[in-house]
Amino acid sequence: MSLPDILAAGGIVWRRIDGVDHVGVVERIRYGGDVSLPKGKLDPGERLIDCAVREVAEELGVDASPTAVAGLMTYRVGDRDKYVVFWDMEWTADRHEEPDGREISARRWMRPDEALTVLSYERDRRLLADSVNRRRR
Repeated sequence: MSLPDILAAGGIVWRRIDGVDHVGVVERIRYGGDVSLPKGKLDPGERLIDCAVREVAEELGVDASPTAVAGLMTYRVGDRDKYVVFWDMEWTADRHEEPDGREISARRWMRPDEALTVLSYERDRRLLADSVNRRRR
């Protein structure tokens, strides 16, 4: 018997700081200190877009408003496929909560060119590069 696929959602969260676009990234304790875009698994009965907003709030510590679907990421986790739908989002407010220290060790706002150099996974870098190109149109 095979296990079901994993469904998840996340966000590419944009924020203007001193007139310059920044994107939110998180450093995860749980996965060896990787740097990635905020994302997480769906709760039972949860819609993908609601999951994305919740995960951004939990991991990045901000409220954000989805503006458009950014893309679909797929990869293997053990013997299962994981599907992650991402939204482009705009920052709306800070939650003023510190990372829980169990999963997220740090939250950072970076210019997109900086984020592209520190993201741990090529799939995250591709998704962010596509989002950057959409914003330039």
